[in-house]
Amino acid sequence: MLKGLCKPLGIVLGGILCIQLSVFAAEKETKKSSAPAKKNTETSPKKEAAVSKEKEAAPAKQEDDSKKVLATVNGENISQAEVNQMLSRFGKQMPEEQIPAVTKQILDGLITQKLIMQFIRDSKIEVSQAEIEKELNKVREDIKSNPSLNGQTLEQVLESHGSSIDNLKGDIIISLSLEKHLGKDIDDKKTREYFDQNKAAYDDTEVRASHILVDTRQMKTDAELAQALEKIKKIKAEVDSGKDFAEVAKQSSDCPSKDKGGDLNFFKRKGQMVEPFAAAAFALKVGQVSDPVKTPFGYHIIKVTEIKKGNEVKFDDVKQNIKQNMMEEKAQVLIKQLLEKAKIEYKA
Repeated sequence: MLKGLCKPLGIVLGGILCIQLSVFAAEKETKKSSAPAKKNTETSPKKEAAVSKEKEAAPAKQEDDSKKVLATVNGENISQAEVNQMLSRFGKQMPEEQIPAVTKQILDGLITQKLIMQFIRDSKIEVSQAEIEKELNKVREDIKSNPSLNGQTLEQVLESHGSSIDNLKGDIIISLSLEKHLGKDIDDKKTREYFDQNKAAYDDTEVRASHILVDTRQMKTDAELAQALEKIKKIKAEVDSGKDFAEVAKQSSDCPSKDKGGDLNFFKRKGQMVEPFAAAAFALKVGQVSDPVKTPFGYHIIKVTEIKKGNEVKFDDVKQNIKQNMMEEKAQVLIKQLLEKAKIEYKA
């Protein structure tokens, strides 16, 4: 599903439903090599037959691969074809060396999505056709008001991103079902309490922070993750002993920001950084360094270098945003519970 079309649908679940993966840098212009000159040589009948068989075998192999089961979630399969569909949305923009990591992210996202769909089915949460059409119309209106889409229809925009109306309807059903389940006990009293405890998330307060990252995205075993945790703890000890944070970042961080001493510039409490990172950063005072923080990227230590106080904000102006954030947090708790109880088997 499209990144720009997720917002009207209610719960985004931190990108799980949309499978919003990192955007990969790619050259927009590629050099076209000239066609090689034809060689005036004859191909033997045996070679022609071999080439013919290879061409016939290629589609069959591709079809077999697409049927391959990559994982089962409580007995339900996730196929290679489902992953391939998501990968195809990147076109040729993705460097080949990034494909394994992205494939894992997609598979993990599809596993989570499968668990949510099972939960909705087992909980007998229903969404009417009228509710689905209402959300579709909202997205259509958003597209009409977006000048960069040049008058395209919803169907055209989805197709250009490797998606379809059926995919979008599926995401709408999941989103609305979760809103019904997660939002049923969120009242004005609870939203007010949440607002009072999290004003920095709504008053445009910004922090400037630097970080050091030990990247774990390619790690597959508990032993590797344990080594990564030990590494970030040793890095933290170096900083605590008085070493300059920026210098340690340049030497030890796996993030490109290391070239700037780990500096990430200013960011807000919501919507710019993954939640564990943002929560840890906003809990720090200027000059403080966090304990190791785990995110989908790996282990971080974070140092806040500056805080820009925001403006006074009224509760009624952000009430709907608060409810949305509360549902997103509840969704993450639900997902964690579902993952802990699930029987997940990786087949490849």
